[in-house]
Amino acid sequence: MTEQKSSHLKHRLKFIGLILVFLSPFIAGWMAMYVFKLHPDSNQYGQLVQPARPLIIPAVEDMQGKPLDDEFWKKWTFVVIANDGCQQDCQQNMYYLRQMRIALGRDIDRVQNVLMVKDQLSSTMADQLAEYPALTVIEHTPAALLQLFELPDIQTGSAPVLYLIDPAANLMMTYPAQNQPKSVLTDLQRLLKNSQIG
Repeated sequence: MTEQKSSHLKHRLKFIGLILVFLSPFIAGWMAMYVFKLHPDSNQYGQLVQPARPLIIPAVEDMQGKPLDDEFWKKWTFVVIANDGCQQDCQQNMYYLRQMRIALGRDIDRVQNVLMVKDQLSSTMADQLAEYPALTVIEHTPAALLQLFELPDIQTGSAPVLYLIDPAANLMMTYPAQNQPKSVLTDLQRLLKNSQIG
């Protein structure tokens, strides 16, 4: 009788051990995330805006006087806000953003680039931006629109930071003024691949 109980106990312990072997990765993961707060680093290059900020964008027009309605913002949109009339960093980003759209191939129409300037572009700068026919430029950007892009660690317009808006009009990611274009493109390609919107 004792031997039978001992055999039963051995089988039960083996069974429990087997269950623990299968459950151990899940238990370890749960403890890492919720007990020890070990959150793995994301492999995206940009800085996520957490939580994503829904934007209610006021009615504005581009340089040609074309209204930019709600339909306009239903794409993946890179926004650069230039306080200085779009100087060196801004111009470099305009170039990179244009090249990134071209590199997207068949997805080119899912992405658009917008430059917001607080005042008016100089005639020289306006002539230079003529090389960017797909770029939407908003001059005399309303303060109400600029305020939407204010973040705790970024002073709006202080540097030509890249802002990324998703097709649901959420401000979701930022990139530094001096960035790595290939890494920005990798982020964008990943977003387009994993998203059916825009």
